[in-house]
Amino acid sequence: MVSKKTINESIKVLVKKYPDERERIKIGVTQISRLWQKEDGTEKDFINFAENNFEPEKRLDSIFNRYNEKYGYFGYMTAMYLRLRLELDEDRGELLNIDRYFANLNPLIHLNEDLFKTKIAFLILLNFKIDNLKYVIENMNFMTRKDWGINRMTKAFNSRVPSSVSEKITKATSKAEEFVYSYNIPMGVVLSDDNRKLFDDKLLLISHWGLRDELKSFYTNRSDLGIKKQKTIYKLMERVIYGEIPSKVIEKKAKAYNPFSNEIDGKKNTEIDLRRYDNLKNMFEANREEDKYNLVYDNYIDRIFSGTREIPFDKAEGMMIDILSDNAGKIVGNLIKKRLQRNLEPFDIWYNGFVAQDDGINLDEMVKKIYPTIDDFQKGIKNILIKLDFDTKTAETLASRIEVDPARGAGHAWGPAFKGEVAHLRTRLVDAKYMNWQSFNTAMHELGHCVEQNFSLYDIDYNLLSGVPNIAFTEAMAFVFQNKSLDILGIERNKNIDYLNDIQIFWDAREIAGVSLVDMYVWKWMYKTKKFTPEQLKNKVIEISKNIWNKYYYPVFGVKDIPVLAIYSHMIFSSLYLPDYTIGHIIAHQIENHFKKVSIGKDMKRICQLGNITPMKWMKEAVGSEIDIKALTDDAKKATMMDDKMTVING
Repeated sequence: MVSKKTINESIKVLVKKYPDERERIKIGVTQISRLWQKEDGTEKDFINFAENNFEPEKRLDSIFNRYNEKYGYFGYMTAMYLRLRLELDEDRGELLNIDRYFANLNPLIHLNEDLFKTKIAFLILLNFKIDNLKYVIENMNFMTRKDWGINRMTKAFNSRVPSSVSEKITKATSKAEEFVYSYNIPMGVVLSDDNRKLFDDKLLLISHWGLRDELKSFYTNRSDLGIKKQKTIYKLMERVIYGEIPSKVIEKKAKAYNPFSNEIDGKKNTEIDLRRYDNLKNMFEANREEDKYNLVYDNYIDRIFSGTREIPFDKAEGMMIDILSDNAGKIVGNLIKKRLQRNLEPFDIWYNGFVAQDDGINLDEMVKKIYPTIDDFQKGIKNILIKLDFDTKTAETLASRIEVDPARGAGHAWGPAFKGEVAHLRTRLVDAKYMNWQSFNTAMHELGHCVEQNFSLYDIDYNLLSGVPNIAFTEAMAFVFQNKSLDILGIERNKNIDYLNDIQIFWDAREIAGVSLVDMYVWKWMYKTKKFTPEQLKNKVIEISKNIWNKYYYPVFGVKDIPVLAIYSHMIFSSLYLPDYTIGHIIAHQIENHFKKVSIGKDMKRICQLGNITPMKWMKEAVGSEIDIKALTDDAKKATMMDDKMTVING
């Protein structure tokens, strides 16, 4: 920090030199004074820096254009990091200890600090004003593309985080990722409530993704055995949440495990595994260390919601609550009950029976015929895109910029870091090579990410505007692609598919809205409490989950005190990411409605070229209206009124 006397002296010197720039000078000098540290120089050095680096307004375009050009090269460091952590992300055999250490080596850690040390950040802040979210929202309709670029440039320097703090966050994240990606349950040893073996010995399911998706698969061709498997998987989920899965099960050293009695190899399990909550605690403590280094947002919650997501916490919370409170939940719940011809179970939050498909179709076999291996999917990307109405040239270009690889975890997409780089599509495979329905469905989701990532980098007007407003928007594109999975396999859509999809999207959004609130409320509790043990955190997570369930799900499901909303692994390693899924569903529904008027292939490029502007402005430009849950809930209710007209309503 710089003394008031020095600040005034610096302003005086500059005003004398540039009398017409008084207001800009006051803003710029004040901004850099708040981030200037002892190692940056003496107070005299501060005055000299300001005097030598303040530029009149007529020269600002040159500074902006040069920074925008250089910004494009930062991606080379991201590409390097991607390669250093390759074995953690991709299933390339045994994960060595050295791989874990390389995953902690992030070249980007020092970037922000280096930009301050080299005085680049100070030069930007001296000449350009940082605008807060409130100002941007109020003025977004009057901002030019260059205005947006300037806003994104200055926003990057509203904090000065030491590399030592960034390193702690990277290490905590890598440790949490390793825990999550290694938490696989060998289903061949899992027994039912009556001690029956239910699953194939080769079936290995990661928590939570694999467990959830396997559970969902039994809504197709329902049977008594199917619901028994669902109840068994659900019981496993409860044991994961409570930390009661024996380590020998995860280590593949158990012969039999009954999650109902919590017995391993015939003996009662007494082990409590708190690593799940220890990792979450570590993530909180690491991210909290950034608080004192941010001038605009002094806590991680605000940094994510108002800073990164640019949707304030209260507004996002309101979206979740509005979805959960709408009577569409009860209406759709009763419809599902009618379809299943039984009372709802807690795991029916994942009911996916509105996704129309012909009875008797084995999705794994369909995938095996068309995309048996990862290489076949890689070669098929061009034709998939053509089926989605992309022109041949665009499909060829996009296909050449997407690389498909086996994921060590559940699957993800990593966009091209710079022009000339490819997007990386990772999906979980069978034996690190073969595709099944889960692999394909995940790959379609990640393909949506990769197409967006390519368009919003290669076809953007300013490097500083590359990307999308926040993660929810790329998730929206991913959902749009994932919802086309059956079409790509050539499975004929039911004529009432639009109505069915409207109900399914709402039900999916309602499920993840509760999960999102758990994530949000847990972080609020951690900030309020500050110091706690992993066991205390576990108990609070479960308490919050049950409270949200009792308030919003009990009226629909008729059962109380259910902790299942706490199963999502994102909460452990990807802090406050989950709300993006809910917002993504809302956005995806609006975008899908838009794509009913114009095809994905015909308009996705235009939409992605909007780039990294505020969410509300992006939506207004993309589809003509701001983010709004009303379309989602209203369409779901209208769709249920078509009940009698749906020919597959009991399917």
